Amino acid sequence: MSEYPIFTPDQQSEFLEFYQRHNYGVLSDAFSAEDLRYLNDFVDRSMGEIPKEWQPAIENVHSHGQIIVNHPEVDPYLQHTTAFPLVQAIMGRDEVRFAQFDFRDVPRGLGDTPMSFHRDRNFYPSTDATRRNGVFKESNYLCVIHYLCDVKEGDPCFCVVPNSYHQKYGSIEEAREKMGDAYQEVPIRGPAGTAVFYNIDIYHTRRSGLAQNSRRTQHSYYSCATSPPLTNWVLVPQRLAEHADADQRRYYSQWSEATQEFADAGYTTAYYETHVIDKRT
Repeated sequence: MSEYPIFTPDQQSEFLEFYQRHNYGVLSDAFSAEDLRYLNDFVDRSMGEIPKEWQPAIENVHSHGQIIVNHPEVDPYLQHTTAFPLVQAIMGRDEVRFAQFDFRDVPRGLGDTPMSFHRDRNFYPSTDATRRNGVFKESNYLCVIHYLCDVKEGDPCFCVVPNSYHQKYGSIEEAREKMGDAYQEVPIRGPAGTAVFYNIDIYHTRRSGLAQNSRRTQHSYYSCATSPPLTNWVLVPQRLAEHADADQRRYYSQWSEATQEFADAGYTTAYYETHVIDKRT
């Protein structure tokens, strides 16, 4: 029996009620079997064709945070039909903005090093200027992690501490002390296709697992129109920044410093190579 409910895609109201109370939620079957085959094949092929762009950034974690620039074939997954309606419900249909999309992979046999509990920003959505109205007012940034492989007991997995806001708890130790019985470290496991939604302002981590097991995930980050960009390095490609549809242009309108430089440079291959490839080699 899991320590948390796992909602199906047809349980949207129940999922949102749980997320409202805990600032995270778990959804089953967020990717279909066809989606999983397509994305795993895409990652395998991409890692073979452009290995320099997939070199490990942290320990044994191979990743590609700029994969959307040269690969429009992943565009359908930037606003996937299963997860994205829930993101819109939390963030606001007209307020949600693209922030980041990436894949992460730890090959079998290399192991997965643990991380410290952390949050994903150095500034927080707790000021009057950035706080939104409504029951999801603290979720100005949201991440959805899709498991692209099965995550079983003993495998590397994602872990959250529900409701452990930075505004209330300046460190994980302070959260552990002050939350008392409400403090929980919740490791999340499930079959391929499971999706974990979480407010990036709560403490979370990656738990290590057995070296013989692989770990592959796809991460989608979202922010609100009133929030500063999540990063200063993510690139939005020209096809999305200048999309023919006004709603899509708005969705991709929260540019990082690097995207502005990319646009100023004419979205050139030279800029991409300097900004991405040269920094990975």
